[in-house]
Amino acid sequence: MRNLFFFLFICASWNAFGQSNNNENVPATNSNTFTPDVKFIKVEVDTLLPQEESFKEVEKKQDKVVSKKTKSPSESESLNEESIQSSAAVSETAVKSISISKIQASQNRTQRSPSPQFQQQMDDGVKTLETYAPESFEFHFYKYLAGNYNIQLAEHLLKAEQLKPNNSDVQIQKAAYYIILSDSVNAESYLKKIEQSTRISKEALAYAEDIVLSAPENGTLITHGFDDSYASYYIQYANKQRPDLTIVSLDFLQSDVFRDNLKKKGYELPENKIIDVNYLKAFCELNEKKSIAISLTTPKEYLSAVSQNIFIVGLVAEYHKDLTFNNFYRNDYLWNEVLQKKLVNSAVTEKGRQLSANYLPMMIYLSKIYGEVKEVEKQNEVEKAIEKVAVQSNKYEQVRILKKSF
Repeated sequence: MRNLFFFLFICASWNAFGQSNNNENVPATNSNTFTPDVKFIKVEVDTLLPQEESFKEVEKKQDKVVSKKTKSPSESESLNEESIQSSAAVSETAVKSISISKIQASQNRTQRSPSPQFQQQMDDGVKTLETYAPESFEFHFYKYLAGNYNIQLAEHLLKAEQLKPNNSDVQIQKAAYYIILSDSVNAESYLKKIEQSTRISKEALAYAEDIVLSAPENGTLITHGFDDSYASYYIQYANKQRPDLTIVSLDFLQSDVFRDNLKKKGYELPENKIIDVNYLKAFCELNEKKSIAISLTTPKEYLSAVSQNIFIVGLVAEYHKDLTFNNFYRNDYLWNEVLQKKLVNSAVTEKGRQLSANYLPMMIYLSKIYGEVKEVEKQNEVEKAIEKVAVQSNKYEQVRILKKSF
């Protein structure tokens, strides 16, 4: 059965890492060419948060020119203190500028690569840190961060780690560094550190387990943001699940080394190095034999670009050139035999409850088919789960309207 386009609308509107707009219109659908006219919500920031730590590492040695005239010890100490405070303030402003630019770039719903404007702002901030605090943690860390996974800048990441070995932001970048290098041993080590620091939540891991279980055998899983990417790699590396799966983070595709390693695995890559909606579309078209599955947490703009070729399968959207692909049997098997459904059964936090909403497209689809083939027991079971998830994710009315549109 051809996948209905409105499922794309559902999973995009209920992106697990954002809040649904309670005022959004819920469309009806009666054809495969239906295009919803809906305002979609902005995704929650899914990358590095700004550093709020004080600048203890700022060097007391300053290059500010002090008047050559002789001053009393008290005057010299006062000037030196003012110089230190001034440099610290300039450095703090630079850090905030880099952080804000990085966050704003990550909020772009159509592109993972920073725009030239944001990249310039980050580069300018790094230059300021190099001038005022060249030996600081902040300079080394943000020098690497502004490189967008350029591992040729790894010496700065190492220096940042030496200065603050327990900093979770450093650990996140180190995990990415080793993932990009295909060093699974060290990647596992740092992914465990991130989990221990609670940057990866238990509910994100529970959800990611079902993401990787949803992906096809020997397939390719495309992830988008922090939670789905790092949690999925954690499931694969630390929990030793789905070693057959190639996980491709849209963020990591910014790295030349990551792209080169994919080429060695037989992937064809678009010539454009800007990772955006068009890049994903071209990637799917070039590698359609690689059994591509896209995480449903990916913003709807990316999914819309390939809407005519994707089918909801569990918690992913599978890409198929064959538009006669039947996704019912795979969904039936996943729901009844494979998926753990921990968040369907026991979501605790608000994030977990919102994550659980991404099971709804699959469940609503299964309920419809079970009804058509008179699988009453299975339909009743799925309907109970739909009601529970709809209530806990605060989408009961939306689900009711959608089910009436069948």
